[in-house]
Amino acid sequence: MPVLPLTRSTTLLAAGIALGWQLGRRRASAASDSRWFERSNELLAEASLDGWFVRLSSGWEDALGWTRDELMSRPFLEFVHPEDRAATVALRDRLDTAPGEVVDFENRYVTKDGGHRWLLWRARSDRERKYAVARDITERKQLEHERERLLEQVAALARTDDLTGLLNRRAWDEEVPKALAQARRAEYPLALALVDFDHFKQFNDAHGHQAGDDLLAEAARSWRAALRSTDTIARYGGEEFALLLPDCPAAEVATLLERFRAATPSDQTVSVGVAYWDGVEDARALAARADEALYAAKKTGRNRVVTAMG
Repeated sequence: MPVLPLTRSTTLLAAGIALGWQLGRRRASAASDSRWFERSNELLAEASLDGWFVRLSSGWEDALGWTRDELMSRPFLEFVHPEDRAATVALRDRLDTAPGEVVDFENRYVTKDGGHRWLLWRARSDRERKYAVARDITERKQLEHERERLLEQVAALARTDDLTGLLNRRAWDEEVPKALAQARRAEYPLALALVDFDHFKQFNDAHGHQAGDDLLAEAARSWRAALRSTDTIARYGGEEFALLLPDCPAAEVATLLERFRAATPSDQTVSVGVAYWDGVEDARALAARADEALYAAKKTGRNRVVTAMG
């Protein structure tokens, strides 16, 4: 079969066929991409470099309640929860300076009904547009928040005396070293007092153990109201309680402890031993001096405050 010589017209025809084929492939690819983008279960987004959505998949409307036209009618930052905007801007700027890098981050988007949804993002930029896929993680965040809340409750219960609602001995032992460290840093005085009901056994014998428990619970409420918000009170054990009085000079401590004793309910009395931290001793030594002062208060007639010798 003879080979036809190539002519300019045949060359142009071949080039036109090739170009048409390439354009057809591109149109088919674009159509396929559009169908994939539209039908994706993910929250897909394209955004301009100046911060506007230019294309969104349909899932956004179900996720946030806004129509896509509404979401593209304003800068996307306006839909970000106010508390998350600064972090979102920082990540947006990072994409501008590092095109091609995939950035993972979380933020909240405001819904049309006034709520918000947590989104987990993966985003990148090609210096022309930003491309991102988001996943709604609101339920996961709610579960995490609930778990944190429960853990906080458990931790609080582990530090709380069931009967009085005050700190328990375990929590007290944790708080005293912290209070000493704070007093050292701030260079203010710190007093530790131990408090014991007078003749509590006789009260129990006369009125019953339930009445004794009620007395301890009522006393805890009354004493807490008599103290400053910066003071710490704990149930030290049995009918014995402990106080930390930070940044409280001796004259103020005396006035505060008299007010405290006067708040004791049911005409009961208490004995108090107080020690002032010397700036050097540890928690055990400070408590031991307060305990010696409490013993002296009991021994010298009860219903009084005795201060430990320095």
